[in-house]
Parts: sequence; C-alpha cells; structure tokens
Amino acid sequence: MSIKQIFTVVILAVVAICMTACGFAPVKDNPAKNASIYGNGGMEIRKGDYIYFVNGFYGINEVTYSDTKHGNAVRGAIYRTKLVNGALQKNDDGELTDIDCIVPKVVGYEMNGFFIYDNKIFYASPNNEKNKNGELKKNKVDIFCCDIDGDNNKRLYTTSADYSSVQFNVFKFDISNKVSSIFVNILDGDKLVTFEFRNGKNQGKTTIASEGVTSIAWLKQTNYINDGVVNSGKISDKNKKIYYTVADEDTLTSKVMSYDLVGKKNEVLTNDNVNSYTLKALKNDKLYYEKSFSGLTNFVSNGLGENFVGGETTILYNAYKDYYVMDENDGAYAGGVIAVGENATYFVASGENGVDNKKTISSSTAYSVLFVNGSQLYVRNGNAQISIIDLTDEDYKVKDILSSEVKGKTDGNKYVDFDGRFITYYGESKTGDKTYYYTHLVDLTMENQDGTFQDDIVAKYAKNEKPDKVEDK
Repeated sequence: MSIKQIFTVVILAVVAICMTACGFAPVKDNPAKNASIYGNGGMEIRKGDYIYFVNGFYGINEVTYSDTKHGNAVRGAIYRTKLVNGALQKNDDGELTDIDCIVPKVVGYEMNGFFIYDNKIFYASPNNEKNKNGELKKNKVDIFCCDIDGDNNKRLYTTSADYSSVQFNVFKFDISNKVSSIFVNILDGDKLVTFEFRNGKNQGKTTIASEGVTSIAWLKQTNYINDGVVNSGKISDKNKKIYYTVADEDTLTSKVMSYDLVGKKNEVLTNDNVNSYTLKALKNDKLYYEKSFSGLTNFVSNGLGENFVGGETTILYNAYKDYYVMDENDGAYAGGVIAVGENATYFVASGENGVDNKKTISSSTAYSVLFVNGSQLYVRNGNAQISIIDLTDEDYKVKDILSSEVKGKTDGNKYVDFDGRFITYYGESKTGDKTYYYTHLVDLTMENQDGTFQDDIVAKYAKNEKPDKVEDK
C-alpha cells in the first residue's frame, strides 16, 4: 500500500471515529426520492414508510455554544422511525425499537418546524457564531439544508433579525414538464429573500425586497403527493407568487406587492394612500387580509383577478386576534374562516359574511385553533388538552380526545402538528425536579372505546433526561 493510500485510509478512519463520537453517521435504507410526503412544515413529516420528527423542545434560553455544534443535540434534533405495516414498532415498555438520528442539531425550539422535498431536508437552527464580545448570537437563525440521510449538511443563510421576526417556508412546484423547483423562502425582519433549487441544484439567493416588508402570504404546501395521478407540483399561477405588503413612510401609502417566482419580477397590486393592509393567508386561490381605515378593520378575501380592488369580498366587519382559513372543497363541507377574539371564537362558512351569518362557537373562550380536518375543528383553550369540535354540530360541543393526561407544551397554536393521520405535540417529561418536553404522536386511526385516541411517546432521551417512570434496562 502506498503512502498516499495509507494516508487516505487514516483520514477516513478519523472521520468515521469523529462521526461516531458525536453520535451521528448518515443512515441507510432511506425512502425513495419520489415517495409522497405528508405534514411538511411542522414537527413531524411522513415520507414513504418513515416518520421524521423533532425529538422534543429545546428552548432558546437553554442553548449553549456546545449545543449549536452539529452532532451534539439529542433533544430538539430530528430523528426518524419506520412504520411496519403502517404501525410504530415498540417494545413491551412502549419505547420505539427503531429510531435513528438524522439532524443532530437543535431544530425543536421557538423557530418550530422543518421541511422535506425529494432527498433534501430544510430546517432552522440557532446561529452558532459569537459577536465581538464573545456572546453567542443564538437569537439569529441559521437556515440549513442536508440530504435525507443527514449527510452534506450546509448552511444556506443566516438572518439579520432575531427569530421572533423571522418566518421560514419551503414549497415545490413544476416550472415546466421537465423542470421542478424547490423554493426556500425567508422573511428576515423586514427583508424578503428566496433560494431556488432547480431540479435539485441550488441556484443561489434572490432578494425580493431589501427592506420595508410589513406582512407576507405564501403557499403552505403540507403534502406533496406522487402517486402517478396526483402531483402537488401542478398548482395554480396564483400560488407561484409570494405576496407582501410595504409601508412607504415618505408617501404615506400602503402597497400590496407580488413576486413571481417563475418570472422573477415584482408587481404592485395596489398602491393605497387611504387604507392599510395586513396579509394573513394565501389559500383556495385567494389572498386573505385585514384592510384598515381610520380605526375600522375588515377581514377580506381577494380572488386576485385583473382588478385587485374589484376582487375583494368582505368576510368579517371587525378585526380579531387570530384567523384560521379552512380549505374549500367540493364535498358536503365547504370550509370557511374561524375568527378568534379576545374572549370568544366564531365561525363564518364559505360564501357567507360575518354580519348576517357569523356563528358563535364559544362566547366565553378564545380557542387556539390547531387545525381543521373536514368538519372537525381541533383546538386548545389555554390548557394542555387537545379537544375537538364538530362544526356541523349546532351546539358546538367540545370533546377531549387524548387518552393520556400528559401535560403538553402550549403557546397558542404552536407546538402542535397534524399530518392527516398523526397529531404531534410536545409532552411534559419529569426527571427528578426538572421538566423537559419530548414528542408524542396521537394516532387518529386508533380510537379507544371511550372516544379518545392512542397517545404514544416517541423519543430518544438525552443523557440524564430519561423520565423517572421509565426504568433502565
């Protein structure tokens, strides 16, 4: 063996030892590149037979310099487990028997959620650089991309703004018959940027707006289905744009803008020196926003035709603390808008307005709306329990659905996810006098006799964080 060959073998051995020492090596037996995806953008994603999930919550106040290094994280990292015949594989103690670390960095923190497209994972993590005073800049956000097996981990972008002023979204659609692109979109304070991965190759960063952005609305693509019949890449031209507002202090005008991701150009949809706009959602091929004038605010949908103002339909004639826009469909249940006030929750069905047809779900509770599945509204009322309300029930009776009494981490509608089958949440785990939060899956296909559903903890416990009730083997 030559000196060069010996040197190569030694280097490879050192790399292997380092990866093993830090608890990470690229995994094998990965799902097919074109396997369908369910639940993108949250705490858990199904791709093929695998479930990828954030392994618990790791708050920003806990983060140290060591935690930001690739290979050190356990709680807050991304793991996976395999479904066999559609079921989780567990031992007699209810623990997963098949679990792998994919991204050993803190992902489960206040910047919640990650995305998978093709053979790539996109995620946000606390910045690991230090300022001139030696202080960790962990409130800034690093956006990363890696392969589906965890290899080739690369930082795409570091924000200028703190995480509380950052939004991060990824979606994919067809550009032509032979070209598809993944777009990584980042609202960085009042700046808006995007990265395009065209047929898997990074085309680099494009700055959509360098300053002045006050609100945004973009496609939320939770599922990407590849079954030979349905292709989520075939979306409307309206969804191939990012919509945003800009307040011009010099002219006292409020602009609603769009950026065409295919044509690479901005367009002014309206330049208004009377009303101000706050975008809330892009859904059902419509733009939803608050429109305010002289202290009065309406909640409006817009069909985005040639005449922007002419496309407006007022849904609610006053402002609310939060809104949830439901999917419209051709079935018996056609969706609508849930409006949450300070102390009450309301429902306006599609095609109706909130003056004549606003229905009161609760006159005394401002629910945190988690998600809607058909006519089933899933909510929390400030406590840890997840409840369901059937919107076809005129009395809007509330039913708790968890069989477990584990206390969940609550912060409005954050830290709860749904992929069409599994509800995911962070459940409290006590070790001595310390409390941690690890991930639970609630399987809505497994209903108990009392009407609750199977609640499983899926976790790889960090050192010294195994809960007291779980015995060491």
